[in-house]
Amino acid sequence: MAKSLIDTLPEAAASDKNKSLKPKLIKHPPEYAEKNSPKVSIIIPCYNKAPYVAEAIESAIKQTYENIEIICVDDASTDNSADIIKGYAEKHDNIKFIDFKENKGVIVARNTAIEKATGDYILPLDADDIIADTYVEKAAKILSSRPDIGIVYCKVELFGEKNKLLEFPEYQFPNILYSNCILCTALFRKSDFIKVGGYKPYMDRGCEDWDLWLSLIENGCGVYRIDEILFKYRRPNEPTRNDIARLNDDWKEALFNHHLDSYLKDKGLIEKVFFDTKKHTKKLKKYKKLCKMFLCLSIVLALTLLVILVKGFVR
Repeated sequence: MAKSLIDTLPEAAASDKNKSLKPKLIKHPPEYAEKNSPKVSIIIPCYNKAPYVAEAIESAIKQTYENIEIICVDDASTDNSADIIKGYAEKHDNIKFIDFKENKGVIVARNTAIEKATGDYILPLDADDIIADTYVEKAAKILSSRPDIGIVYCKVELFGEKNKLLEFPEYQFPNILYSNCILCTALFRKSDFIKVGGYKPYMDRGCEDWDLWLSLIENGCGVYRIDEILFKYRRPNEPTRNDIARLNDDWKEALFNHHLDSYLKDKGLIEKVFFDTKKHTKKLKKYKKLCKMFLCLSIVLALTLLVILVKGFVR
């Protein structure tokens, strides 16, 4: 039953009746706000990103926020990604290099990096993306001053093959149950990450960041969007891992099953699944078009039969 339901889940629209469904926000210890400069660990998993990984590392190095460590994990790349990362690690004391000898996937790479991280805050960064110089400074300031906030993200710009603002609606609950608006490069506390069990193996086909956001939100973490473009997401010509993931239903079923309580508590679930007006309007237009075609064919067929009958009668 879960699979058939999630298959039909469209993007949610905000509604007043769902405001009471927002998870209760947790309060972190006062020391979070009292620290002047909590350490931030930027983690960069890499698999065959030799043309781009230097650019990602450079964007991490150039941060205006000083208390930073950078942890790079090469996931047994077959190109020279490992050599590039090693070169940076040899030149910079705050860069740690983890070199996998066999490919383990991005979930293991990220979890391993975060396990080794000594920072209070974590910022994942894919090896082909880049962040603005002030991103960590602005995001860390929000986490340090807002104990109720557990996820800080920003506006996103596509670059590479396509260059434009990536239009995502601002975070709202329960909208995020149906449409993810937060890409992987958001700042969160390592302590919260550990509480929810990190990135989950059951999301190994993709969208593991979406699953993490739902887990953190369910655990009481508030969400804050910086109203600036501080993250650039590279859009390649070839399909991404998440593009491939969306071709099958495994990740949808996993997401739905592991966050079932949140979905079932949404009073608008049934309406979204069975009474989505946009969905039905599209179907209606489709059926009208088919009916017109069928009507035209019926008329042509009827006229043809009439001509045959008339000819037979005349004879």
